[in-house]
Amino acid sequence: MELEPELLTPAVKNISREFAKQYQVEQINQVLLHLAEGNFRHIAPVSNRFDEIDAIASGINMLSEELQATTISKNYLDSVLRSIVDMLFIFDDSFVIQQVTPKACELLKCSEPDLIGQPINVLFDGRKARFVHRLKTLIQSKEALQDIETSFKLLSKENLPVTLSLFVLKNNQQEPTGYLMIAEDLKEKLLTTSALNQRNEELQTLIYRTSHDLKGPLASMLGLFQIVEKETDNLTNLQYYLSLIKKSAEKLNNTLSGLLEIGMTSQAELSLQTFNLSALVQEVTSALETYPGREEVTLNLQIDDKLVLTSNEKLVRSVLQNLVENSIKYRQYRGCCRTLIYVSARQQKGAVVITVKDNGQGMDKHLLKRAFDMFYRGNQDSNGSGLGLFIVKTSVEKLGGQLKVKSKVRQGTEMKIVLPHR
Repeated sequence: MELEPELLTPAVKNISREFAKQYQVEQINQVLLHLAEGNFRHIAPVSNRFDEIDAIASGINMLSEELQATTISKNYLDSVLRSIVDMLFIFDDSFVIQQVTPKACELLKCSEPDLIGQPINVLFDGRKARFVHRLKTLIQSKEALQDIETSFKLLSKENLPVTLSLFVLKNNQQEPTGYLMIAEDLKEKLLTTSALNQRNEELQTLIYRTSHDLKGPLASMLGLFQIVEKETDNLTNLQYYLSLIKKSAEKLNNTLSGLLEIGMTSQAELSLQTFNLSALVQEVTSALETYPGREEVTLNLQIDDKLVLTSNEKLVRSVLQNLVENSIKYRQYRGCCRTLIYVSARQQKGAVVITVKDNGQGMDKHLLKRAFDMFYRGNQDSNGSGLGLFIVKTSVEKLGGQLKVKSKVRQGTEMKIVLPHR
């Protein structure tokens, strides 16, 4: 039932939104009292805001309609009322917990007996004593507090970010009998906001660096073409300039290829295929036979020929290609021992673990911390796009997997990918 303006007295029409909510809470309290007495004909008012209070009112009205046709016990009534909202606490007039919803116990990681009979302070960290005292003082004077951001303490000593709304409960004589507190879990919302902010930063970086990395090679190629047009009679100079043009074109191609791979990982839908992992690794390593520096490394593949994986084949191929390319690119310096690259895979409970390990240049702690950032190049002399390991990270995340890294300078790097076998 919607709360129509013409059904209210003129005085109520002019009250503020805060007092309108308080009036609604009082009416809900009256309906609850009637329900407890077995009178199921009363309806809780519902406004057009449909916020958390309206959700409670709608739930009570649905319950009232059901009770008119059914005889049930008061214990069952209590259990239904407790499941109306996610986190709801009912306190007596001394702020001692009298009732709590199962969802609140789940999020707080405790049982109902742990909370019933405890003061409101048990929900908060000891350092919030002044906050709790002010909360009690304000609710006694204002009768309604809404959208207060704070945090509950957990048994694990972690904090659960929440938004609180607190209301006064009254009896028929309008005397305060207790308090109703509704808490909204903000953890998922904060994580989502943080992820969106990170994506926005990555997008801004992508736009800036892409324009820079595409413009540089193109400008270089255009300039070299102008020189070539004037050097038509000098074959040696032509060959030199053509090699520079080729180098710029390869750099441009690397950047564009990286951007295409990023676009692939950003697709909303992820199709799954079942494929032979050993065969895929063979294809990837064979395609890299002509990769610069490939002749200076030894590849060792340790994968069961019958090992299959159900995942997105394109993303897994991209991960393998970028990791092996990286191991070749950052191989041991000339004059040192020959670089060895090991690619292995094994089954684990519900997953497949892929490892790419080398004895190449390795990374220090500072480099390792930024290695997976977009456009980050650990070696300024590198012709790479700076997107390889960023693509690996985003692809593994898209596949629902985990990425573990170990690395030491001049000892090599080990990249371990754990992918769910769907």
